[in-house]
Amino acid sequence: MPLYKVVYLDQNGNKKRKTLEASKEQDIYNIIKKNNQTLLSIEESKGFIEKIRSYFLKLKQTNVFGTTVDVSLIILFARQLGAMLGAGIPIIEALETLMKDQENAEFKNALQNIVNDISSGLSFSDAIAKYPNLFNNLFVNMIRSAEEAGGLSVTLISISEYLEKIKNIKDRIKSATRYPTIVFSLVIVATATMVVFIVPKFKMIYTKLGADLPITTRFLMGFADFVQSYFYIIIIVLVGLFFLVRYLINNYYKIKFTYHRFLLKFPKLGSIYRMGLLINFSKTFGILVRSGINILQALELSKNILNNTVYKESIERVKNKIEAGNLIHNSFLEEGKLYPNVFIQMIGTGEETGSLDDMLIKFNNYFEKEINKKIDNISSALEPFFIIVIAGIILFITLSIYLPVFKLGQVMRNIS
Repeated sequence: MPLYKVVYLDQNGNKKRKTLEASKEQDIYNIIKKNNQTLLSIEESKGFIEKIRSYFLKLKQTNVFGTTVDVSLIILFARQLGAMLGAGIPIIEALETLMKDQENAEFKNALQNIVNDISSGLSFSDAIAKYPNLFNNLFVNMIRSAEEAGGLSVTLISISEYLEKIKNIKDRIKSATRYPTIVFSLVIVATATMVVFIVPKFKMIYTKLGADLPITTRFLMGFADFVQSYFYIIIIVLVGLFFLVRYLINNYYKIKFTYHRFLLKFPKLGSIYRMGLLINFSKTFGILVRSGINILQALELSKNILNNTVYKESIERVKNKIEAGNLIHNSFLEEGKLYPNVFIQMIGTGEETGSLDDMLIKFNNYFEKEINKKIDNISSALEPFFIIVIAGIILFITLSIYLPVFKLGQVMRNIS
């Protein structure tokens, strides 16, 4: 029988890992549920070759979200299902209605399986937990809490609003890097075009005339020769490096940690990345606390939402300190500069007044405004910088090509 690596929360909210043997994945879900534990992740144990094969298969079949289903579709699904349940429509009937109108084949197939699982006696939360690429741990655990306490329709609407806010923040962060990326790509294309097609023609002219070329021109022509001679090798090496680095980051923890720490310290854009992580964390943590989930479990689930190992390790340390009896805001304070003072102060106020969820949501709203301002400021600052960079590259290439022209008259007189 296959082996499965399982990560779960025990009844006290402690994170546990173990390997279980089962004939199929569904048996693992049944074991975890029977023990009143919360499943965080499940993965079939594979060898090295199988891991590489699975990685490239996944890369081929999925987008950057790990699925062909866009997050906008999940947002719409949660909102529509919440509205239908609020109108008194039974969950199976509501799911079947949404499935009929669904155009995405992967999502439609998942909904069909979810309907079948619910019909056979599985809860909605356990049914969607089988699709971690579609419904993350936050989604599943909020649904599970709503099933126990009531208010499933309201919870679904809250989830849709939460996911939409997180998506908007990510889109804003992407917009800050979109302009530099496009400009940089255009510069590379323009430079490559000149180096491959234009520079060689000038080189033939200068070689025939025996002109004494400036060092910048010799460098440019040498670079053009190198690119032409090893063009396909360069492309293969660059593509290979891209996939190698991506594989190493995804599969080796120390490399991933170093990469994530580098992103946090990256000039200008690192601060936006850090703010985006804090917005994501505070919103998730606040919603989970408001849903009635205990602090330790809420921290664990919020940690797993983040895609940064530096903050994941930090939140794990915070959770351990709270479990040992420390105050929440003191535990965050001891983590140093990872958390801004305003975050710690609002956590402290919420802890003292018993309104931690409200303070987290208020911090989230405040930081959303701040990140929008920062994105606008950085975008404005980057535009002149890239204009200068582009102008510098074009000036270098132009001078390298046309400086020898001024010497052509002297060269021609020497020939005659």
